[in-house]
Amino acid sequence: MSHSDGEAIGGLLAQGLALAEGPALDDSGLILPSDYPNVAAAVSPDKPAIIFGDHSWTYAQLDRGCDAVVTLLGEYGVRQGGRLAYLGKNNDLFFLILIGAIRAGAVLVPINWRNTAPETAYVLEDSEVSLVITDSEFLPLLREADKRGLPTLVVDEEGPQGLRSRIVAAQPAPRSPLDPHAPCLQLYTSGTTGRPKGVVTSQYAFGIHRHVENVSGYFADWGDDEVLLSPLPTFHIGGMSWVCTALVRGATVHIIADTAPATILDACLEFGVTRTFIVPTLVRGLIAEMDARNVRVPTLRGIHYGAASMDPGLLERSVDRFSCHFLQYYGMTEITGTMSILGPQEHDVNRAHLLRSVGRPLPGFSVAIRDPQGQLLPVDQPGEIWVKSPSLLIEYWNNPKATSEALIDGWYRSGDGGRLDKDGYLFLTDRIKDMIVSGGENVYPAEVEAVLRDHPAVMDCAVFGLPHPKWGEGVTVAVEVRPGHELDTEELIAFARQSLAAYKIPRRIELGVALPRTASGKVQRGLVRKQFLSGE
Repeated sequence: MSHSDGEAIGGLLAQGLALAEGPALDDSGLILPSDYPNVAAAVSPDKPAIIFGDHSWTYAQLDRGCDAVVTLLGEYGVRQGGRLAYLGKNNDLFFLILIGAIRAGAVLVPINWRNTAPETAYVLEDSEVSLVITDSEFLPLLREADKRGLPTLVVDEEGPQGLRSRIVAAQPAPRSPLDPHAPCLQLYTSGTTGRPKGVVTSQYAFGIHRHVENVSGYFADWGDDEVLLSPLPTFHIGGMSWVCTALVRGATVHIIADTAPATILDACLEFGVTRTFIVPTLVRGLIAEMDARNVRVPTLRGIHYGAASMDPGLLERSVDRFSCHFLQYYGMTEITGTMSILGPQEHDVNRAHLLRSVGRPLPGFSVAIRDPQGQLLPVDQPGEIWVKSPSLLIEYWNNPKATSEALIDGWYRSGDGGRLDKDGYLFLTDRIKDMIVSGGENVYPAEVEAVLRDHPAVMDCAVFGLPHPKWGEGVTVAVEVRPGHELDTEELIAFARQSLAAYKIPRRIELGVALPRTASGKVQRGLVRKQFLSGE
């Protein structure tokens, strides 16, 4: 059962210390990702598994296709311990490559297709891949980035040499025993603290998350007729995991490569989507699109979201328009996905304070808030989030120093700031380095942002510190104004004063800013600050 109904979280919370533990976890019944297709195919071989445009794979076809990928990779020398990169937009074939690589005992390195040539070159060199699978539109980028002349397979190439044709033509490889704890995936962090780091994880770590979802109780209302929509980038752990959430349950998932709200709405209406995974910014856009067309999505049962919290105003509008359940994930690449969930019952406008949280630890997960010396802090005091889980990264690739600094006695030091309340709910503050020190007072940007987002004219915002001659740092905010609304700085300051101490009030407000975002939908606060510092 889920603990979203208020049952006690274990740990030292009762003693006033910030350590929350999810329920005990039994991993019996765990299905590994390499087995998702064949387990589902044994029950429903002809059921559609993955659909991408005109391309569709039943579970039986998916199972065979993944074995065919093992054969194809072997032709390029990518076998057990081998390494390959995938540089492309959302596509059905990505998941055949992912599961096929796992079955081959190889390590897949997905690359963010938004990267520049130098960024792509760094990942290709650092990861030591020997094969690249890419979309044709990224061949010029690859030519500039690839210094070794790596063999390349083109996803959308037509004819017998195209990837799709070669998978269909290849003979399925026989299954071989696999070590579930061996590396299978290497995902690069966004590089907010320097060069991106390659996070190496295992298929056990990847698979245990789907198992945790099953036993958490948050997915108990899922039926056999679920139709999922996956619009978020699959090179990111969130987008990748959402598709696997469908596969492990034998559900049907539609993959799209466009996150425009109009496209998402079209897909929901056309395919009878029951659940999707998006970010709050897309929820806002989807509501606007629905209102503009005067339509609703009656089939939708659940909206799962991450990357940011949902403010009470947005939740009220969402409940009115969608009439479905909402579920928030919080996680990170280093723990191979989600560590806490804010469940449907907690999306309650009458308990609006919970919407500021990211939920409570999942079964098998522990969360602690510690000071810089690693000591536990009291409840409700902000500090650094430490996580213990069965899904921790194996290592940062070729970076033993960073690995030893991040992994301590079975805990992962996240670098994220947060606090735990007495009931075990986790509230984010910021990355420790993002904290603003203004006049000797600590200001957490996430706290200020959460207040400002409650203003009806604020679509989104980014709060950061800029050098100030008197205060050391001045609180600064860049604001995206909601379409059709007007806003002036004095109005926003007056609104903020209702909830924030004087030293937290922004000293500089810039309205009408187009905020840059990561592929997962997070506002790139550091990039905004850098743009302001350089006068862009």
